[in-house]
Amino acid sequence: MMHIHTHESDKKDWAKMQNGVIKLHPYCNRCGTLKNVSSDRGKKIGYFVAALSRLRKILENKGYKVSDAQIRLIMKELSKIDGFEDTWWITFSKQREIFISVVGKYVRVSKDIIGSVI
Repeated sequence: MMHIHTHESDKKDWAKMQNGVIKLHPYCNRCGTLKNVSSDRGKKIGYFVAALSRLRKILENKGYKVSDAQIRLIMKELSKIDGFEDTWWITFSKQREIFISVVGKYVRVSKDIIGSVI
């Protein structure tokens, strides 16, 4: 179960960003998780539900049916991945990578097509 991250504005810790620059990051007072302060912010789960809907429409126009069961299995697996829905610290690029991998297990199309919807 995800908790609500809290931090005091003056409490920060040094951490390396993705580009290698060291910068002060706020952190959660309860669990110690560093907040993602980059421009590559994570998205909420609804963003990926909408992406699956777009993928389904694109594939149906090409004659490939994506079932409700496939959608449910994908969403169930995404929600089980630790931290996937925690937009406080995960980056969108990491979410995108996970999304493409999980969808590729249930929908047999190229990663380029999956990536085009997000």
